[in-house]
Order: sequence, then structure tokens, then C-alpha cells
Amino acid sequence: MPKNLTQKQIIIIGGGVVLVIIIAVIVFLSIRTPNGNGAGGAANLTIWGTDNERAFDDLIQSYSGPGSGSQSQIKYVQIDPAQYQTKLLAALAAGTGPDIFEVPNRDLSQWQSVATPVPATLATTFNQVTLQNDFPDVVSQDLESGGYIYALPLSIDTLAMIYNKDLFNTAGIATIPSTWEGLEADIPQLRVTNAQGQITQAALALGGSEASIPNAPDIVFLLMMQNGVQMTSADGSTVAFSSGAGGNGTSGINAFDFYLQFANAADSNYTWNDGMGTALQSFTQGKTAVIFDYSSALAEIAATAPFLNYGVAAMPQPANASVAVNYAKYNGLAVSRDSANITAAWNFVISLTTSAADENIYVKDTGAPPALRSVIAADLGNPTMSVFAAQALTARSWHESNSEQFDSIMNTAIVNVLNGAADSTTALTQAQNAMNSAGD
Repeated sequence: MPKNLTQKQIIIIGGGVVLVIIIAVIVFLSIRTPNGNGAGGAANLTIWGTDNERAFDDLIQSYSGPGSGSQSQIKYVQIDPAQYQTKLLAALAAGTGPDIFEVPNRDLSQWQSVATPVPATLATTFNQVTLQNDFPDVVSQDLESGGYIYALPLSIDTLAMIYNKDLFNTAGIATIPSTWEGLEADIPQLRVTNAQGQITQAALALGGSEASIPNAPDIVFLLMMQNGVQMTSADGSTVAFSSGAGGNGTSGINAFDFYLQFANAADSNYTWNDGMGTALQSFTQGKTAVIFDYSSALAEIAATAPFLNYGVAAMPQPANASVAVNYAKYNGLAVSRDSANITAAWNFVISLTTSAADENIYVKDTGAPPALRSVIAADLGNPTMSVFAAQALTARSWHESNSEQFDSIMNTAIVNVLNGAADSTTALTQAQNAMNSAGD
């Protein structure tokens, strides 16, 4: 250093050198982004879900979006569905939760406080317009809140009518009914009773509680929505399906009574009771002509009764319906607000769920119906999945504070009517009150 520099000049030069070093370090760290939050950094992510490991291992292997590469560490952990919610809540509370986790489509409000929406920095990559263009309407209804997108799905499942072809053929029914009224008309031909008047072959597995029909609450909710019932108040703050609430008049109770009639021994449409075993088991044994279930039931039917001659038809609609209404049940992939890899996690979720190639990998590995409109269009010609694919376009659901709790409450209402503890109006009103209290 020249000897003629003053002390002040030396201090200025030294400060400049330090500043250059600091800037260089900041630039280096921003490029390196070890936590995976930068567009070019490695993605170090943990995903929790209930799907089989093979599906996600294949998806992880195929991922080539932002944050992918040899340094990336993306790990999927399969959790038993029966323990999933308990384990996830405990892990999130302890700060040891995953970066990405599954959210049931009806439960966004329950998980919204621990999830983070698509970051504003990715708005040009994915936004509300992209969401509506890429997915059926039900996805934005379920997984968007306040203009923010909180999760994205790989699959959308819906309730469908699964029927025994041999029993329909034997009964001389050549055309599968598309309406509830048409299905009611077929009950006398499909129902078989013995000399004591006991049902030996059920026409439909309908009217029972979860003890025999695990999807009973879902079917009741679907019937309500098909009957024009507004499930909640206008602002979504309260449940409002009961008679007289939310401007529904008697629509809610009419739908509830319609469901219950099939398990009422005094009704002409009586064809089912909780003593007949589970609906799926009875169906695979050839003792029930029709059940209403999700696509996930097909694997069990194939495993339990591989030679059963069955078909899948669209869920019946009311005869006077101008618009089809179907019932959706699926999971969306959400990103934890406590993740150290938020941008990397959302890059992964967006890439995964909006890629037709990845969607096809998932559908092939799991047997689940697709969620992307482009893959749905391709599957409309698939004899096995076409019904589920098409129904995703007209699927609906409704926001609940806790779907498991609400299902339990509705099941209690069904049981109370079946065992004579309450009439249907009282039981439904009690169910609505219980759901509103549960949300407090």
C-alpha cells in the first residue's frame, strides 16, 4: 500500500473491500440456495401420504423441474390411512412434519392454518386461471380460499353405481337406469325374498348406516346436493341443510327420507338392512345387485371376486335434473408453512400435478382416476375409468370443519332413525346442530 495514503483513505479502502466480500458472499449463497428455495437449488423435500410408495417413487424419478438434479433429496413416506391424521398433526405440532402432505378435499379449513399457499413468486407459473384451465371446477371450490391456492390433486374420485350384470340380465333389465326413479322401478325385479319375507338378494345397498354402507354419509350428502340443498349458509360459516335452514325448505329432509326408505321394512322400496353384512362384501358374493362406491372398490372386487360379471355406470340423477351433480372425494398435495423449502416444494407439487406424463404414471401405479382435464379427456374412452373420469367434470363437495367428525354425526342421525330413537326431521336437525357446535 502506498505510504502517502492518509488514515481516512485507508479506512475507506478497507471498508470497500469488506463490502465487496459481503456482496460476493450474498450472491454466492443466493445462487447456491442450499435449502431448495431458489429456482436453481437442490430440492430437499419430505412428502407424507397414504398412496403406495411405488407411485411416488416413480414420480420422484421422473421429476425434472426446478430444484431437481443429482443433489436433490426427495423422500416419500407412506402412512397408514387409519393413523395418518394423528401422526401428521403430532409431527406438525412438534416441528418435525413433512414439507408436503395430503389434505382431504373437504377439509381445507382444518389444515389451512398449517399450510402455505402458492407463493406470489410462482404466480406467473401457476395461478387461479391456470387452476381453472387445468382442473375440474370442484378443485378450485375445494382447494382455493380467499384467492389463494392451498393444494393440488393428482386424482379426483367420485361415487359411481357398480352393478352385477348377471343379476340385471336374469331380471330381464336390458337398460341400466340413469335416474333414481328408474332405479326404484327396477327394485321389484332385482329384489328376491324367501317364504318368510326376508331379503335373500338385495336390489340396492342403500338406506343403512356405516355399519353396512361405509359411504352412507357421502351418499346422503350427494342426494341433498342433487336435490338442490345449500349445504351451508351463504358465507359458509354454518351448516344449513336441515329443513327450513338456509332457504332449503324441505329439500334436505326429502333427500334424507329418500335414502332411509330403502332400509324401512314398511316401505315398498325396502331392499336393505344393516344385518346383511357390508355392501361390498354382499356385492362380491352375488347377493346384491347394485352398490354405490368409489373407484378404489374396484381393486377389492377384482381381488375378492375375480370372475364376477359387473359393470360401472354413472351415479343416478333425479329425473328432472338439468345439470348432473356428482360427489367428489380426493386428496390435494399441500405445502407446510413451516417447511424450509417452500418454493422448492411448490415447484415440485405444481410440476407433478400439472404434467400429463406424471399424471399417467400415477394413474397407472394406483389405478385411481385422473384429475387433469387433459388426461380426463383421454380417459373418456377407457372402459374401466371413463365413468369416474367424466364424473369429475360435474363433481361437487362442500366445506366442512372436519369431514370425519361430520360423517360420524350424519351416521348417528341415520342410526337414530333406523332404531326408532328419533324421526327423520328431528335426527337431521340434531345432526345440523351437532355439526355447527363441532365447528365452534
